[in-house]
Amino acid sequence: MTGLQSSLERFRHWFVADCLPFWAERGVEADTGCFYEALNFDGTPSTGRPRRVRTLCRQVHTFTEAGRLGWLDGADPIAARGFDYLLTHACPEGGARGCVFHLGDDGQVIDDRRDLYDQAFMLLACASRIKAGDSARAKSLADNTIAFLDRELTSPHGGWLESDRKELPRRQNPHMHLFEAFMALHRATGEEGYLDYADKIYDLFCSAFYGDANSIVREHFTEDWKPRADDPIEPGHMLEWVWLLNAYEACGRRTPLDMRKRLYTNALTYGADPDFHGLIDNVAAPVVNKIHGAKRLWPQTEYLRASLVMAKHGSNGAEKNAEKLIGDLFETYLAVEPKGLWIDEFDSDGERLARDVPASILYHLFEAAAEADAFLKARDPS
Repeated sequence: MTGLQSSLERFRHWFVADCLPFWAERGVEADTGCFYEALNFDGTPSTGRPRRVRTLCRQVHTFTEAGRLGWLDGADPIAARGFDYLLTHACPEGGARGCVFHLGDDGQVIDDRRDLYDQAFMLLACASRIKAGDSARAKSLADNTIAFLDRELTSPHGGWLESDRKELPRRQNPHMHLFEAFMALHRATGEEGYLDYADKIYDLFCSAFYGDANSIVREHFTEDWKPRADDPIEPGHMLEWVWLLNAYEACGRRTPLDMRKRLYTNALTYGADPDFHGLIDNVAAPVVNKIHGAKRLWPQTEYLRASLVMAKHGSNGAEKNAEKLIGDLFETYLAVEPKGLWIDEFDSDGERLARDVPASILYHLFEAAAEADAFLKARDPS
């Protein structure tokens, strides 16, 4: 067994044996089936804050997919109950205008904004529920939400507006997750129409988000997709696109491998902390002026996924990067008791910033564990 295989098995085991059961027991409200927004470091709920609908959607997706992988007994009932809660509390009129932004602890709507980022994760949750057999309700919600996006949020300049309140700047991040969701819907249903939407976002990626001259991903834009001057870049998003472009190719669409290679290389060149093997959150523009900044957990999970993707393509050093990163995770972000929690953020000096454990990161950890699982099975199908 190679060092990478051993490391991936360790990470997968932590997620399946420690993390998932902990969040199934502690991260779900027993009376309602709703998911908590965060836990304290003793495993108790961190309450009294708005519950983001995007977090609920991520949890539905995560527990559904974990159940499909056979990673947790009872995972699908948890996801199904969470989906019921979403439909009842966050999607008025069956999602005729998608999902709302924030709920209170009592399930009442406290912010009815229709944010594009939230709609993306609602669609991802629907794709998972379709695969789990809840197809009638999930597909209806997905199609109603897409119709709402097209009817009310379509921009004449391409893509969709930030929300029904038309804020600026425009962001690549919600479109990136819509790209993810449309591909997931295509895989769940086989319907080409969903992939047509993904094609439009890929075209927008090539024309606006991807800076071909220096191979970065731009984050914020004017209404007509002109990049904002001196806008920081996020290496974690560059690595998410590495994985997503690979998934897009797996859907039958050709994308330049060299684009993925450049994104991977530059994310590490610009974002790697010299004192820690992971990535910093933001890099000041121009990218030659790298900053020594704070480091959240989610970019590290995207670093792992992208490294495994590039390792499959024979990229030099990618396997070693993944192996080293997992070791660093267990010495930093995952070095916490009780097992199954994590430290979400460190400052530039390596001091812990996180005051609690945000539930939204379970999605990122699951996606990394799922990619580790796929990599291991490809190496040893038995």
